[in-house]
Formats: sequence, C-alpha cells, structure tokens
Amino acid sequence: MELRRLRYFITVAETQNFRRAAQGLRVAQPALSRQMKALEDELGVALFERLPRGARLTEAGKRFLVDAKRIAEELETAAARARRTARGQIGALRIGFSEATAGHAVLTEGIRSFRLAHPDVELSLSPLASAHQLEALAAGRLDAGFMFRLPQRGGDFAYRELAREDVLLAVPAAHRLGRRRRVAIAELQAEPLICVAQHINPQYYGAVMSAFFKAGITPQIVQEASSSIVVSLVAIGMGLGILSTAMRWHLPPGIVLRPVEGLSLPTVIDLVWRKDDRSPALARFAETLIATAQATGKRGRKRERRSA
Repeated sequence: MELRRLRYFITVAETQNFRRAAQGLRVAQPALSRQMKALEDELGVALFERLPRGARLTEAGKRFLVDAKRIAEELETAAARARRTARGQIGALRIGFSEATAGHAVLTEGIRSFRLAHPDVELSLSPLASAHQLEALAAGRLDAGFMFRLPQRGGDFAYRELAREDVLLAVPAAHRLGRRRRVAIAELQAEPLICVAQHINPQYYGAVMSAFFKAGITPQIVQEASSSIVVSLVAIGMGLGILSTAMRWHLPPGIVLRPVEGLSLPTVIDLVWRKDDRSPALARFAETLIATAQATGKRGRKRERRSA
C-alpha cells in the first residue's frame, strides 16, 4: 500500500469532499478520485459513498480511518525519531573514565552540557583504569573513554586532547612540607610515600620511579593504591601521596597539593573512541567535550594571568 494513498484517504475522509480534499492536497481532483478507487480495489471494500455533493464514509471506511490515522502518526513518529537519531539527539552511549578524571571540570561540565542539550541520549558511565578502557573499546563494550596517557595513539582509535595535568605531592597542611610553596624531590628521601599502584597505570608508575632514580633517590613506597585511596591514606597519616593534579577536585579538608621540583611528569587526558564508530550521538558527545575543554582551558589561562 502506498503511503501517499493513505494520506490522501485521510484528507478525503476528514473533508468528506473530493474537491476540497484535492485543493488541500494540491492535486487534480480526477487524479485524487483515481487514487481512492485504486485504494478501494486494493482493499477489496468500498470506503466511500459517493454523493452528489461530497462523500460519506462507509462503515468499513470509518474503521479504516481510525487505523489509517494511527499508522500515519506512527510513521511520523518513526520518521522524526530517525531524523533525531541521525542528528545525534537519540541513542545510548557507554562512557569509561579513570578514577582521577572523575571530578575533572572538563568531564563534569562536559557531561552536564551534553545531557542538557541531548536529554534523550542515555549515558552509562563506567569507572575503569585507562588500559582497561582501551580493552573495552576494542571489544565494543565502551563507546568512548576519558583516559590518561594513551599508550599508542592512532591505529584503531581516534583521540582528542582534553586537558594537560602534572604530578603533585599530596601532604597534610600541618606537615612541614605542607607549609612550603614548593618541595624539592631530595626532601622526599626519608618520607613514606604512597602512589598509584603499578597495575593500575604501569606507564605512570614507571615514570614516577624513573624520576626518583634519576635524582639519586630510592623512594620509600609504603603503599600502592588507587588515586582516591591514596588521598584517604594521606589523610589518616600513612604517608605523603604522589598524585596527578587531576585529583585536586577530590581532596579532603586538611590536605594540600604541592609541586615537587624534579618530579614534573606532564600527562594528557584524552577522549578516545574507535575510528570506525559512526554513531551521530558519539560525534555530538565528542564535539561537546572538545568545546568544554577549550572553554575550561581559556578560563584556566585567565586565572593564571591574574595570579601571575
């Protein structure tokens, strides 16, 4: 059955007049009459009683009108849904994030902006270490991820840099090093240290250890844990923490972050996704996060200029 005939039928049924229906549809009246006769032949029933001045629905026509309107509404809804899906306004996205990025302004503000602009896109967020995110992306269990230090950029993955971070020392404010503006790496020689576990981010762990060894220091690592646990252990006095600046949004009261001379390890937070993923919703998500990162970066640079 042609959809055009269905639309013609609804118009004739509602106007009960072939001439007025033809004018409204902007088709010739004879052509409209032929279309309605073809529809009746296809259905094998009479839909109209032709009157000298108009047309009246038969009982079969009345029943068909109810169903025709429902079908037309469903088709309109389906068409609208298809258009919105193509524009990235409907869908579902599975997003991974590393623990340290969880409270990052780019992530929180970007996701908030995306949800406001695309309320019908369902977001599912999963905390995963960066290496595990790559595995999940490759296996199709994630659509995108916020991660540190993508080991091998390119290949099957697309990426966009969202922020640059560094390493800082987490220390109680009352500690002698907490009262300093900066700390020398040599001053950590005798301090118990807590850092992110090697299995969570081997590349990061190796870079931290290399920086200490290069300075001629064998660090006293008393505990390895996730970033949030490192902060908690510092708070209860287990030691001083080596953390990414991205953790500045997770600090409890009484804990401060201090730069360490000789322990600068710039890192990048990337938004990563599979190159072959053509999801319109994912494209809109990436656009939103990239725009948020640019705006956040501009605000950060303004604050740096004011404090300089």
